[in-house]
Amino acid sequence: MTMELGSATFVPSNLQAVASAPAPHLSTPAALRGALAATRPSTASLCSHSAGTALGLLLAGAVGGSRAARRKWAKRNSTARLVASVDAGIPVNQIEQPPADLREWRLRSAVQMKGDAWPTPKNDRLLKAARGEKVDRAPKWMMRQAGRYLPEYLEVLKTSDFFTVCKTPALAAELTLQPLRRYDTLDAMIIFSDILVIPVAMGMPCYMEPAKGPKFEFAIETPADLAKLNMKPDVPSTLGYVFDAIFWTRQRCNNDVPVIGFCGAPWTLMGYMVEGGAVSSFDRAKKWLYLYPEESKKLMAGLREIIVEYLVNQFDSGAPLLTIFDTNCGQVPPSVYEEFCVPDLKYIATEVKRQRPKALMSVFPKDGEIAWANDSDFDVVGTSWTTSPARARRDCPDKTLQGNLDPHLLYASPEEIMKRTDRMVKEFGVDKYIANLGHGMLPTHPVGGPSAFHEAVNKVSSEDAPTPTVAAPKAAASRGAPTMTLNLQDGASCSVPMTQAGATNMQKGLAEFVQMFKRKVEAVKPQKYDEFEFLWVQDTLSVEVFCNPNAFATIFDVKMFLTVKAGYIKVTSDIPLSSLQSDLEAYLAA
Repeated sequence: MTMELGSATFVPSNLQAVASAPAPHLSTPAALRGALAATRPSTASLCSHSAGTALGLLLAGAVGGSRAARRKWAKRNSTARLVASVDAGIPVNQIEQPPADLREWRLRSAVQMKGDAWPTPKNDRLLKAARGEKVDRAPKWMMRQAGRYLPEYLEVLKTSDFFTVCKTPALAAELTLQPLRRYDTLDAMIIFSDILVIPVAMGMPCYMEPAKGPKFEFAIETPADLAKLNMKPDVPSTLGYVFDAIFWTRQRCNNDVPVIGFCGAPWTLMGYMVEGGAVSSFDRAKKWLYLYPEESKKLMAGLREIIVEYLVNQFDSGAPLLTIFDTNCGQVPPSVYEEFCVPDLKYIATEVKRQRPKALMSVFPKDGEIAWANDSDFDVVGTSWTTSPARARRDCPDKTLQGNLDPHLLYASPEEIMKRTDRMVKEFGVDKYIANLGHGMLPTHPVGGPSAFHEAVNKVSSEDAPTPTVAAPKAAASRGAPTMTLNLQDGASCSVPMTQAGATNMQKGLAEFVQMFKRKVEAVKPQKYDEFEFLWVQDTLSVEVFCNPNAFATIFDVKMFLTVKAGYIKVTSDIPLSSLQSDLEAYLAA
């Protein structure tokens, strides 16, 4: 095959206790009746609402558990709905409690759904946009929208620690619902949970170190530490509280808006596991990646299997859109990310959709390149505030995009927030777009900032901001120049119109790499050597070469990771060092 290019290119916050603490529950009918009596909705937080959604009828009377409890719960909730209360949340002692047999109710409901999509929410704007369908305006939600900037959130956390909240469906649902009460035009909720629940389920208890943040009881310091992990945890059992919280949240909101499920990406989870918790930089994790490349791939491959099962269970519990947060994407060079992380992410999206074809998949590779995701089974691709809407559209022309307001803008005046949000929405265009932040809400954000953000998004209709047409990449200025043929894997080749100067500089760079590698081989005391990176750019064409010398024992084993881009077209391949040297010599000799 020959391809012509270029002539045409969460970390958790506020953790306060050991993560393995048991989740409280109501174990007797008397306890359930007492909780229900103490939590009847007040007129301050609830208002009348017509009863009888399809979901409520299905789950309240037709599926499993105590039918009397179902009828009691459905009757009380048929005259109650959430409203935009901007003063406070529901007092902790009045939070709606689920029936004691919540889990059995959920499991029987999932059996009846048989892996199919749940009834469509009343507001399905987010789901339509994720599928690429037409919408009247851009749907919107905010990463970390349930968090420490909300006074009502802090009130709940005064009475319980972070992980106990995560493990208690009533509390997790309450925190999930709080932003919807305060900002009643939100188009989605994201379940209140944390990305570190997966390592906890694998046998890494987590606790809060005062003034520093979440810490695991041990870190993955060497490959030998992998033996401490349970690589095949019982996901339905160890993480069932997350699924219960999703299911209960759907009931409490009467299926008004969709509930988003989420997890951390393999690389991000590995980073926290190697570092032993929250850190300001991920130096140890990056060193681990280079020092133990095969073990790194093994760990991330194990994580991806757990993630698939975790997300499938979230879908079965009522989350139609599933998001993978790769917070640490920007910590490594694009070529390294492409080699170590992208295959696992693509696998997760494909496998979840194979098992649950109706599931919608989203990914947020924070501060990283996104072009790889255009050739994947993800429906939605999140963009950081560091990426322009035009660049994002060029990189992922076939996907729904999400983002990417700078969170710090929410400290500005309402007028400034609205002006810049209006510009962002119009630059992305309403179709195939979900308005969001470029990262999460901050603990010190004023509660008025999101109000201005929401108001601005609401004002831009699809007629006001049609999605811009993605312009075809400009032809490189080197059109007509001699092309260098690069021989790739499996007999493939790629012809690149590279300049003589570019090829000469690459050749010199490789020669320096070879000399460095010889010093590595001859060294008496082993040490870590810097990775080799070469980048040549001209117009829309770029050629990047990367190698981690610590991954190879002899010069004959060395493989370079090659990335050739021309606009939104990208080709990547491993290529033996000797082959790349031969290709360069042949081109320069011509």
